[in-house]
Amino acid sequence: MDFDSLLSGLPGAAPLSGMEAAWRWSPNPMFTFTAALSADREHLLQVNVRGAHNEDLVREMLAFGRERSSEFVGTGVQMCALDGFRHEGSPFDTVGVAAPKVHGYHANENPELNAVTYALFPAYHTEISGRETEEEAWGRFRKMLQPNKLDRAPVPFVKMRYDNTRTRSHSTGNERGFAQVSTLQRELGLLDGAEGSFVEWENRHGQVRRAEWAGGVCAVTFDGQERREMTVAELQELGRTDVDS
Repeated sequence: MDFDSLLSGLPGAAPLSGMEAAWRWSPNPMFTFTAALSADREHLLQVNVRGAHNEDLVREMLAFGRERSSEFVGTGVQMCALDGFRHEGSPFDTVGVAAPKVHGYHANENPELNAVTYALFPAYHTEISGRETEEEAWGRFRKMLQPNKLDRAPVPFVKMRYDNTRTRSHSTGNERGFAQVSTLQRELGLLDGAEGSFVEWENRHGQVRRAEWAGGVCAVTFDGQERREMTVAELQELGRTDVDS
């Protein structure tokens, strides 16, 4: 694919200063798109930004992604985290990667280009497990992470299900679904005195915790094995540290 002709022909496109085989274009004042070739020169790495833009940060993300592109290009992984990224003045510690079917950046206008494009985005190490299915990665990328914002707060990976007999609030189905950390913290707090209630959650490492209130005691089971009694305050602290690890 002739990336140079294709990308340089986009409205307002220009070479990205300070990086070879890279382009920047802006379809409107709200969005800035920047892309660079991968190390094998056969794939495109693209960063889309909405709102405030930082060209230095984006350039460093693309350079970081290019250097480590063999870790995700052609691997079949739907979403992965390139840990160890640092940019002065930025809180992000990771470059996130989303596969073509997950981001869909060029799916409508140019499916062939979309198929060889990987989305890079500023991320935090707590957000991505690397085991996400295509459906899970799609939901995280498009609905939860706000990957096109350079000033966003972390959205840690947590999947949960729960049932509270006192509030009559519960999740749907038997599978754990993605949730906000605030939801996990709230439901852990509401376990207090709710006989027969439970909260089950999974962190990005795939570790599963199940907290249950029964017989006036709150007990937590770790990965279906170790069982430990905890106060609600201890339980909430566990929930916080568990998703921040």
